[in-house]
Amino acid sequence: MPGLFVACFKIGSLSFGGGLSGWVHREFVQRHGWITDEEFAANLAMAQMFPGVNVVNLVIGLGELLRGPGGAVACLIGFLTTPFFAVLALDGLTRLVADTRGLEAFMEGVAFAAIGMLVVVCGQGIARVRHSPMGLATIIVIAGSVGVLGWSMLPVVLVAAPVSIAFANARIAVDGG
Repeated sequence: MPGLFVACFKIGSLSFGGGLSGWVHREFVQRHGWITDEEFAANLAMAQMFPGVNVVNLVIGLGELLRGPGGAVACLIGFLTTPFFAVLALDGLTRLVADTRGLEAFMEGVAFAAIGMLVVVCGQGIARVRHSPMGLATIIVIAGSVGVLGWSMLPVVLVAAPVSIAFANARIAVDGG
């Protein structure tokens, strides 16, 4: 469990804002090899379906998967320790420089970096299903419905998830495993 705590503490300490699932993927899948890409994708999907902050749900789920309830607690505490104190410090700092142009530029730069990390994770997810026409079709339908047409995500996912699961089960049955 110390390894889980340290990995989550590192993510929580070195990242801020969106795109954190990319950091989690790098630590848990690429750097340490604790889980597979498929396990990460399944846990990320579950984390996004639960209420709350997706990445917090993700690290709790991964901690539970790897070490049970103790792992979930270790990941949660490791992940939130530095951001908790950072938010307190940033609040004091922003009160001092709230009307400066530099703060606006800083926040915009952080947002662009977070978007970049999110694009990387999305690209990796698409690469995993590139040989599955139904998987790609599901991604396109959901992205188009929510991102382009502006439909509410909940009803789109409630319809698309069972259809996608049925297609995946059919593909697994055909592939024999």
